[in-house]
Amino acid sequence: MKEPIEPKGCLRLRKIGNKYMLVETCNGQMNMADVFSLNETAARLWQRINEGRFTPEELADWICGEYDTDKETALADVLRQLSEWKKFGLIK
Repeated sequence: MKEPIEPKGCLRLRKIGNKYMLVETCNGQMNMADVFSLNETAARLWQRINEGRFTPEELADWICGEYDTDKETALADVLRQLSEWKKFGLIK
């Protein structure tokens, strides 16, 4: 994955209590059939990819600036999360 990440357009991040959820909100309707739960770090990563077109490497650099981690660990974590989101059709 060297190209910028594109999230599926009709997914919205919602915070319910202390939980983060991705829900589909196409055509003014909320589809609760497929709801994806995220931890705080994944939720922040989701917010970040919705702010612009970032490559995995750029996202890893951002993670390093936000959290106390090295680039190699951040990139591995970003790639793992993006792979999971791609598998579920949440990103293109």
